[in-house]
Amino acid sequence: MGAETGLVVPLSTNRLCPADYECIADVGWAIGLGFSYRWANGVGLGFGYEFWLLTANGVYETTVPQMFTGLLQYSFLPNRTIHPLLRLRGGFLMLGPSFRVATIGGTAEIGAGAEVELSSNTVFSFLLTGNLLRTQSFTTGADGAFRAVDGALDAMLVLRVGFNFLL
Repeated sequence: MGAETGLVVPLSTNRLCPADYECIADVGWAIGLGFSYRWANGVGLGFGYEFWLLTANGVYETTVPQMFTGLLQYSFLPNRTIHPLLRLRGGFLMLGPSFRVATIGGTAEIGAGAEVELSSNTVFSFLLTGNLLRTQSFTTGADGAFRAVDGALDAMLVLRVGFNFLL
């Protein structure tokens, strides 16, 4: 079981931020909770919930993508105190203002980082992840913008830190 937090930086937001309208997906913060099982060979499987609080430039008070994801992770050199890892996640996405749902879609993530074993049952992790978002089209009521129409995907970079507690 583990918790993560991190800085969200937009890379490409053409779908959520159409030209001539304010962007609803600027810089923000990620908070997540996950459950996973890792085998001795370093392979891990799990699931989790994560939400982001994104700057919405007055269109919304805050934009909140909420994600329910599955996890596949591989820890290299799992018998060492410090070991690198690769992570893949994907799943269901809900996006809207302040934990309300304006649209739904999907998300995918690839990341790399490292874990530091602080004790026999506590692990500190840091990762850099690339996240892709794809939502259905929707209209923001505050400005009447029709969003998620142009472009294939929105992309975000997330700098993450977290703690995992091995049960």
